[in-house]
Amino acid sequence: MTAPLLTPELESAVDWMVLLSSGSVAAADRVGFERWRQSDPRHAEAWETVNAAVKNSFDALGQGGQRRAAGAVLQAPPARRRALRKMLALALAAGGLAALADRQTPLRTLTADLRTGTAERRVYTLPDGSELTLNARSAVDLDFSLGARRVLLRSGAVYVRVASDASRPFVVASADGEVQALGTVFGVAREGGASVASVIEHSVEVRADGQRRILHAGEGVRFGAGGLGQPDALLGDAAAWQSGMLVVHDEPLGAVVDALRPYRRGVIRITPAAARLRVLGAFPLDDTDKTLESLRQTLPIDVSSLGGWLVGIDLRADGAKKR
Repeated sequence: MTAPLLTPELESAVDWMVLLSSGSVAAADRVGFERWRQSDPRHAEAWETVNAAVKNSFDALGQGGQRRAAGAVLQAPPARRRALRKMLALALAAGGLAALADRQTPLRTLTADLRTGTAERRVYTLPDGSELTLNARSAVDLDFSLGARRVLLRSGAVYVRVASDASRPFVVASADGEVQALGTVFGVAREGGASVASVIEHSVEVRADGQRRILHAGEGVRFGAGGLGQPDALLGDAAAWQSGMLVVHDEPLGAVVDALRPYRRGVIRITPAAARLRVLGAFPLDDTDKTLESLRQTLPIDVSSLGGWLVGIDLRADGAKKR
């Protein structure tokens, strides 16, 4: 099997790993390695990646003789070290392929009853005739019986238009609580360590940690292990994603980036300082490049892109000084 192509940084990191583990390393080699690792942040990141690949590969072998034998390969003669180099390259590439696959379709949700991939919103008709819209990178399980209609939100967000059925309550449940329909249209989203319910038409009952509250159209509430927050009209816009928009009311930029990630197949990285900036506005979810450019024009940030797959967001130098 031919070893897959890696970035130059990863190629160099693999070479250094083999050399430093060979058992015959000169002092000049160690100095050269430190000079290489510290000369560029990409080198340090590549070194950490290779270290993680080696650790994960050897950990999978357990604590017995197999693992000791694998560790000994690192100190093997040059011909066998070349084989190790190929093995590391394959392991790194496999990890990269898995990461790329997950950016397209979340691997942890493959067993869900209904799910969406990156940048995909999808409308489903449920067995009772209700209409359920899944946000990008979302997943639900269904539990419909003679006495109840339950939708378990595993990740992401749902927007539900409920079909009338007085004999069977309609409930959207998450790890944070439950939202029962008392009318027709509402949304539920998982955000960090909590969930948000937002009511578009009529009303719902929200239940969490032994507390319950009725919400009416235009209201929203955050709920979780600590119970229910206060009703907030601003949270009523939490389901604007259903129409392809992100509506932000004085939220940190980090939260805005979190909302954009399900709509981008690449990776967005943001520094802690930039993540604390406050944002107000409405932005299109289906054109994240346009949204990022709009944010760049209105906030003191630099937005850099590497082939569209890696976006970095940081405070501008002049913006950092002003703050």
